[in-house]
Amino acid sequence: MNTTSEFNTAFVKFFIGLTDLIEEHYTTQFKNLTVPTLSVDKGRKYARIVVDNGVQKHVHCFIDMTNGNVLRAAGWKAPAKHARGNIFNDDAGMNGVTVHGARYM
Repeated sequence: MNTTSEFNTAFVKFFIGLTDLIEEHYTTQFKNLTVPTLSVDKGRKYARIVVDNGVQKHVHCFIDMTNGNVLRAAGWKAPAKHARGNIFNDDAGMNGVTVHGARYM
């Protein structure tokens, strides 16, 4: 079982990687648009990664705080089943996400 400090370290690494991925995508593909901001809403079991482009917000993905699984959003409040990656992997879970959200299976 991973400790809270191990989770926080892995989560920060994932969040920075995701921020960099989205920022690179927007600066190379959409130079005239403002880069959206990311935020985190923590619940009891899941951390919700929210993308805010200034006009609207949407869920990018969920992180299961008990095991570090990256989950696709089934809606605003809940993740879909089946992990797409894990923040404790060597790639910090980045293989399980794209700029648009968690990968499809």
